Amino acid sequence: MKSQENQSALWLKRLLFLAGGMLLLAVVPIFFPVSLMAQIHGLVGLGEFPEDPIVLYLARSTSLLYAVHGSVMLTVALNLNRYQGMVPLLGWLHIVIGIAMLGIDLTAPMPWYWTAFEGGPIALGGVLILWLNTRAFPGQNSTSANQ
Repeated sequence: MKSQENQSALWLKRLLFLAGGMLLLAVVPIFFPVSLMAQIHGLVGLGEFPEDPIVLYLARSTSLLYAVHGSVMLTVALNLNRYQGMVPLLGWLHIVIGIAMLGIDLTAPMPWYWTAFEGGPIALGGVLILWLNTRAFPGQNSTSANQ
C-alpha cells in the first residue's frame, strides 16, 4: 500500500512540475515585440492582430498571470509534503478554469483546434491532480489546507 502511495505522490509531483514548468514559460511572451505577437496571431489562424492598448495589456498581463500560476505549481511540486493541502485547491481550480475556458472558447469563437486543446485538457488535468492526490495521501482531509 505504501508503495502505491509513493508512486502516486511521484506521479502527482511530476504532473505538477510539468504543468508548472509549461505555465512558467509564459513569462517569455511578456517581452515579445508587438510585431512578433502579430505574426504569431496570424500564423495560428486568428486573423489580423489588433494593436490597441487594451489588447497589448491583456496579452502581456495574461502571460504574467500564467507564469505566476506556474511558479505556484512548481513550488507545490518541489515541496509536495509541505504544501499538500493546496493540491485539492489546484485540482478544483483547474476543473473550473477548464470549464470556463471551454465556454470562453466557444463564445469567442476560437478555432476548433484551440477549443479542443484548451478547456477540456485543463479540466481533465484537474481531475487527474485530485485523483493522484487522493491516492498519494489517503485519509487526508482533502478540503482542509491547514494540515
